[in-house]
Amino acid sequence: MLIAKEARSPPQSPRCISIISVPSIVYETLSVDTKNLRFESRLEVPLSWEDPDLSWNTSVYHHDMVVLPVSKIWTPELHVTNGVQTTIKHSNKDLLVHSNGTIEHMVIMNTVVGCEVNLYNYPFASDFCAIALNVWAISGCGMFLDFGNVSTTSANRGDWLTEEVELNAKGGRDDRNYLWVLLKMRSENPFLSLVLPSILIILADVGSFALPLGESKRIPFKVKLVLSFIMFLNILKDLLPGGGQCSPIIRKHFCFCLVILVLSTLQSMVLTRLAKCGTLWPCSLSKSKDSLLKDTDNEEGKLFHYSVISYPQSKIYIFLVAKEDVTKPPY
Repeated sequence: MLIAKEARSPPQSPRCISIISVPSIVYETLSVDTKNLRFESRLEVPLSWEDPDLSWNTSVYHHDMVVLPVSKIWTPELHVTNGVQTTIKHSNKDLLVHSNGTIEHMVIMNTVVGCEVNLYNYPFASDFCAIALNVWAISGCGMFLDFGNVSTTSANRGDWLTEEVELNAKGGRDDRNYLWVLLKMRSENPFLSLVLPSILIILADVGSFALPLGESKRIPFKVKLVLSFIMFLNILKDLLPGGGQCSPIIRKHFCFCLVILVLSTLQSMVLTRLAKCGTLWPCSLSKSKDSLLKDTDNEEGKLFHYSVISYPQSKIYIFLVAKEDVTKPPY
């Protein structure tokens, strides 16, 4: 008899208002996308409402409750007005109907909501994100939600913690209801994988000044440090958004450290050049006067052949002959 009524439209009242009771909400944060500033949530929402068309006389029908298929009865349609993507499914294919027309049902919502998380103190960031949970209403006519309490499950999701979920039943307007979720980042993993390596690389760069200049080991070591730091900077770029109201201070820290490493490498190159050539000019153009004279003496020595001949009469003759004409010493 109840199925034959085909009650597939919302219940009507003289005030044009239908109250949908939400006794409790079970909230769970599934994931947080820091790069795109979004987070995904799962909500178990029990619903209860009254439909006079589905009531019956217990003296005629001796049943206090019956189970009806969801496809044959109207159910409220919830909306997440600030959601990027939302899917709603029934927790069961049936619902419970009481003899006074009260209907009980539960839906499960998976929603992705954009949230401008303040990442200025990354990786020590925390902020509130809102989920606007509403139903259809316009000009004071339609459906309104009456919330109960909110509970959370699985507070730990990756690097983020769900510390608190608050319910603001009005949010400044009677047709707007908000779940305020307090998300806090767990700083251990980002600190150990990003901040600590950057500090150690700077310390290694400072310690590299103990390497000798003449053996040409300092500059390759510093270049490896610069390349390593660039790798960490690319990892940070993949983790944090490109823009936003507050740019993370860790990005400025990485850029400052990279500039320090590059300047340190250039300083080592200059010192190595000075230690080897004594000047910053190319070695072929910066020979000293002594080296030029030495080269001239060497060239002159190559043009002549010295011959020393000793005779029994104890006289010594020295002949200086052009090298090109030397075949045998003259007598």
